Amino acid sequence: MDSKSTYTTKQGKLILSCLKKHKKEHFTAEKVHVYLKEQGTSVGQTTVYRNLDKLVKEGVVIKYAGGEGQGACYQYIEHPESCATHYHLICADCGRMIHLHCEYLDEVTAHLLEYHQFSMDKFKTVIYGLCRRCEDRMRNANK
Repeated sequence: MDSKSTYTTKQGKLILSCLKKHKKEHFTAEKVHVYLKEQGTSVGQTTVYRNLDKLVKEGVVIKYAGGEGQGACYQYIEHPESCATHYHLICADCGRMIHLHCEYLDEVTAHLLEYHQFSMDKFKTVIYGLCRRCEDRMRNANK
């Protein structure tokens, strides 16, 4: 378990373990609930939501809006300290998260602070679009 995490409950450990095991994937609370159930663990849906919210507050998990018709998604962040220094891109089709270091977006962030007195939180800021792979696949499907 991460040293930053304050979880001591069995359910909290299982939820964190699920997300760590699937760190390259995004999970909805429902998907976490189903996964745990399939593993033979009975955890209530409210407990899943409560523990996911705690993990987000601890900075161990990132939460972002899911695709159309999908609830919020959660993904384990292996190095949370570095996620505050870059931006997050999410493919609206496959759900892939891309960690982006971009000087241009840093300039936009500085502009927001200087001219609009608004401090953007890089950890919580997510930009949605299509990754190259999904865009190419869609373009080829329309030929």
